[in-house]
Amino acid sequence: MKWNNMLKAAGIAVLLFSVVAYAAPSLKAVQTKTPTVSTHTYKKIKELTYPQVHHIGNAVFEKKINQELEAYIEQSYQEYLKNKKAGEQQGFKTEYQTSFSVKYNAAGKLSIQTLNYIYSGGAHGLTSVQSFNYDLKAQKRVTLDQILNTKTKVSKTRDYLYSYIKKHDELFFPDVKKEDITLNKDTMFYFTANGIAIVFGQYDLGPYAAGIRNVQVPASIYQ
Repeated sequence: MKWNNMLKAAGIAVLLFSVVAYAAPSLKAVQTKTPTVSTHTYKKIKELTYPQVHHIGNAVFEKKINQELEAYIEQSYQEYLKNKKAGEQQGFKTEYQTSFSVKYNAAGKLSIQTLNYIYSGGAHGLTSVQSFNYDLKAQKRVTLDQILNTKTKVSKTRDYLYSYIKKHDELFFPDVKKEDITLNKDTMFYFTANGIAIVFGQYDLGPYAAGIRNVQVPASIYQ
């Protein structure tokens, strides 16, 4: 009887080890799964595309991100309707289109940049840019003032950008002053492998023809 009990115990131990060994790889796979971003069309309007994220690692935070992106496209939809109505009432051709790109998706950080193009008559349309930056480990949205969180960091970054601007006068107005460079919570940026990139929109310190300019700033500048 004692021998039988020992055999049963050994059998149970082997079974438990097999279950754990089988389950462990799948658990690890879930934990290391790379976040993905999918493209969606809002209200079946082909001009209105927006992102949704998946495999963030936290269902609550993933839902929060997607709600913020849905709020963005809803606001864009309202602008689309307003622009369309104005064109119909005043008799001019209108255009409105959204798009996005994943600027960074690595090392627990995610950056999505959205572009909204609007044409309401006139010589040309305008494109506005927004940044959605997330620290997936800390489970929070990140604004520039959280990275440049001291006067010294802001000053060093501004000096770096000013030097860049002076070396690229084809992209920026020649009379830009250092104090014209705004770095706060509303400044658009995205994560890069080596630091961040500051985003200058159309007409931000430069001519329309220069378009949207992204200036990479190494972390060594502000850390």
